[in-house]
Amino acid sequence: METVNGTICISHAELTGRIITTANLNALVRKNQVKQVRKGGNGRTALYAVDSLPLKWRTEVYKRYPDLQEQAESREFMDTVEPDGAAFDFFQSYTLSDGRHLPEDKVLEYASNAAIMNAFRRCWDAHVSKRQRSGKRTTLAKEFWTRAAAALPRLADSFPHSLPGSPRRLQMKMAEYVRDGYVCFISGKFLNGNAAKVANDFQQSYISALLSHPNNLPDTKIAGLYNAMGKYHDWEPITAAAVGVWREKLGAKITAGRLGVSNFRNHLTMQVKRSRPTTPMLMWSLDGWTVELLYQATKTDKKGHNVTTYTNRLTMVVVLDVFNDYPIGYAVGSHESPELIKAALRNAAIHTRELTGEMLRANQVQSDRYAIKTMQDLYAVMGGKVTPAQAHNAKAKPVEPYFNHLNTTYCLLCNNWSGFGVTTNPKRQPNSDALNKKRHNFPDEAGVRAQIDEIMRLERMAKVEAYMAGLANLKPEHRLPLSRESYLLNFGAETGFKNVLEGCGLRPTILGVKRDYDCFDLSFRDHAAERWTVRYDPEDLTQVLAINEAGTRRYMLEAKYVQPMALADRKEGDAEQLERVRAYNKQLEAQQAQSIALDYHRTEQLIAATPALRGSVEDRLLLTDSRGQHKNQRSRKRLAAADIEALEVETAEVPITAGNSADAAEYKVNDYSIF
Repeated sequence: METVNGTICISHAELTGRIITTANLNALVRKNQVKQVRKGGNGRTALYAVDSLPLKWRTEVYKRYPDLQEQAESREFMDTVEPDGAAFDFFQSYTLSDGRHLPEDKVLEYASNAAIMNAFRRCWDAHVSKRQRSGKRTTLAKEFWTRAAAALPRLADSFPHSLPGSPRRLQMKMAEYVRDGYVCFISGKFLNGNAAKVANDFQQSYISALLSHPNNLPDTKIAGLYNAMGKYHDWEPITAAAVGVWREKLGAKITAGRLGVSNFRNHLTMQVKRSRPTTPMLMWSLDGWTVELLYQATKTDKKGHNVTTYTNRLTMVVVLDVFNDYPIGYAVGSHESPELIKAALRNAAIHTRELTGEMLRANQVQSDRYAIKTMQDLYAVMGGKVTPAQAHNAKAKPVEPYFNHLNTTYCLLCNNWSGFGVTTNPKRQPNSDALNKKRHNFPDEAGVRAQIDEIMRLERMAKVEAYMAGLANLKPEHRLPLSRESYLLNFGAETGFKNVLEGCGLRPTILGVKRDYDCFDLSFRDHAAERWTVRYDPEDLTQVLAINEAGTRRYMLEAKYVQPMALADRKEGDAEQLERVRAYNKQLEAQQAQSIALDYHRTEQLIAATPALRGSVEDRLLLTDSRGQHKNQRSRKRLAAADIEALEVETAEVPITAGNSADAAEYKVNDYSIF
């Protein structure tokens, strides 16, 4: 470093070491953009004026050689620069026309610009004020801004800025700052640079419609269609690169059209974060899954040829307790259907009985919207509340990721594994050549069903301990029993025939065997003329449900207890069951006798209150008296009729109604007993 005639110079070696290349330096000298103070040669070192270097390299020189800072006469400005908190807050909260905020590095840069400009303004105002007080001539503005521009590289160490290095441009920037404020520092590229050609609403709407086309058009095709339309409306043509900018800018708006509603909901809409239920039986989630296990099946085609296919798969409906992803129920079939869903719910009800000793319902059942109108009533039977998931939103159902767990944990290890979904990266799928060679070893349908049953057995075995521990914490108000009647009504199998009441009860044929069932409800015998449909559980035939043809009456029937004929064959419990039947019969006889006694009493009262019917019984029935006479008794009544008509007899009769059980009790049942 040397100073020549007051000019700070830097040598060729110092400048070309790590600041600028020799070629660039020589080019700048030839263009008179860098002043060469002294040429090299004959033992002399070439020197270059530091102030003549472009701002980029001048800043680097001052960074590497801090001793030049004092010589640059920038001290007067360094002492007055202070951070501008108001400017920092303005740029940090500033919102661009497209809704974006400024990048963090630009916020710091623009705030530094404001801080330096504030310092320059204070220095100029102080200089002018001082000269005016002393009466001396003020320094020319050109000289002041020359010194200010020279100080910028030094100021960049503490306040990284983007102010122009030219004194004239710096002075103009100050005038702009005084006029417009902080916004003058914001670059035009943040305001409306890329949208200049697509300016008005019609242009933006047209390019948005093209970008959201369901065929997912490429950028080149969209640019061509846009420009074709633009010829008729004098629009400036755009390139495929400009379309790419708009594709990114309108990403959320055009996603639903390009990729579908499901993709939009899964990736752009706000997702709800949820926690798992605290105990089992609070929430069940169910759905169907095509199990990724292949099996072979042989069928005969129209020409009579046997054709074996190896790409067959089964469908499994899983009822998942979300507490710890415990498969509380499942069913396997050829395809998803209401019957398969019903079978899975039936399996869930049976499994709750295996775990707890009684059938339980969930507090909440979540399903998709497949056959929701058909299945909603059945879901309501198995859950206190039914909450169908939003359509086309797989993330709403906890059972969806569970299928991926089954696929990667169990199916992945099987030789007949078919891979992941069709949208998965082909590099993650199984080797199709290897599968083709092994296809003859694929199991049949029964074999795949056995594989699925084993997978679910292992799943339940791994999670049942934690599930039962959580079940112990289930609150009583959340323990919802499923009655036997409700289970048989919704899940019971039918015999296919109607049965009528016989002396021994109902005798339906179940599983090819004639079985006897009876009911201890006293009102069951009042409907002996009804024809009954019997629903039963093939795994538990101790009770069945009888439903009349209209579906308005239902009775739970018990399997008939078989009593031994010989006393010697009697065992424990026989006497109690026999006494139960006898007690029922006594109660039934007493009820029927009391009912008919009440009918007789009402009939007698009705006849007594109707004079036209008096004596009709004697006239109609030839019943003699104790002496064998009938006519004498009838004549006596006829002769006394005239005397009776002459008398006014006041009677006050109170008929016994069906609801007056106290009056009915005054009559002895034995007087009208039919038993």
